[in-house]
Amino acid sequence: MNTKKNGLSNIIIPNKKINYFVVSILIFGIISGSIFLVVLKGSDKNNAIMQIKNFVSNVSKNKINNGQAIKSSLIINYIFISLIWGLGLSIIGVVFNIFLTYIKGFIVGFSVSSIFIAYSYKGIPLALLYIFPQTIINVLLVCLVTIYSIMFSFNLLEIIVKKRVKKGDRMFKKYFVIFVIAIILSFFSSLMEVYLFPNLLKIIINLYL
Repeated sequence: MNTKKNGLSNIIIPNKKINYFVVSILIFGIISGSIFLVVLKGSDKNNAIMQIKNFVSNVSKNKINNGQAIKSSLIINYIFISLIWGLGLSIIGVVFNIFLTYIKGFIVGFSVSSIFIAYSYKGIPLALLYIFPQTIINVLLVCLVTIYSIMFSFNLLEIIVKKRVKKGDRMFKKYFVIFVIAIILSFFSSLMEVYLFPNLLKIIINLYL
């Protein structure tokens, strides 16, 4: 049992320093996204709030096209994860991956802030529903792939310098496995986002909004 726990822990936290760095970038993005909407003025701020209210209204009136929604969700999630993973195959791609992680956090912070501004304290259950579980899963997957992409880039630099080809083969296999796991979990996250989230949202609307 302890061996399995250690194995899972090594997958989730392969390198503490890189983990802390990536999580810090994500948190900075969330804070930036939250502050950005607060300081926005005029039509841009109103548009963001209206988009939230229109989405909630469409859900309550069953105007969401599930087929289109699942397609859009999968495309966005797959592109994000694939882009981070692909950029990790090059040393310079690390810089872009750090930026993408920041953007992911920014989007989450901006969305949650929009909900609070649109519905005030009544938006608390709505914000919590938005975060759990699909957003948490997506954020964790982005962090996981980013962490491994950084590790892969550093190891790639070591391979180029020290010419350790065999180590590179093992490293790539592990990196590819992480990508497959992320894609599979992202699929289930999209299913929850499209089929579970709207149904729970209707309950929240009836109770609080």
